[in-house]
Amino acid sequence: MPKKLPEETPASAAARGALSADWLDPSAFEDLLRLGGGNGQTLSELAECGRVLGVWLPESEGFFYPAWQLTLSNEPVPVLAELLSLLRGPYGVAEGERTSGWEEVEWLEAPHALMGGSSPSMMLATDPELVLSVARQHFSSWSADVSW
Repeated sequence: MPKKLPEETPASAAARGALSADWLDPSAFEDLLRLGGGNGQTLSELAECGRVLGVWLPESEGFFYPAWQLTLSNEPVPVLAELLSLLRGPYGVAEGERTSGWEEVEWLEAPHALMGGSSPSMMLATDPELVLSVARQHFSSWSADVSW
């Protein structure tokens, strides 16, 4: 059964705008990837194969990209592909369905007790293996807690 999206409100639009205010448009994000050597792949290819996260912004009618998914050398965080695969998988926040990216962002931006109250997106810069470990605990088929 398809998910029913909550009704859009001025407050939800404002919250979305605040969260995405510093995200990069495709051109700016791709420019950063070129500097870091995006392994010869285009941004579309990286997004399609799950190496980066693009999030649909209805106001702009396009995908935007949070910079926290890049290393200091402007390459996708190495664990990001597996992390996104878990989040998008059958036991993840997307339950195996295609998303706009907001489902993944909700988990990535929320404070998490197993990360000392920091959000997974913040921890990607300092302890990406912890983020991946927590995601495995929550979103793997063998996990005792496959639903959050």
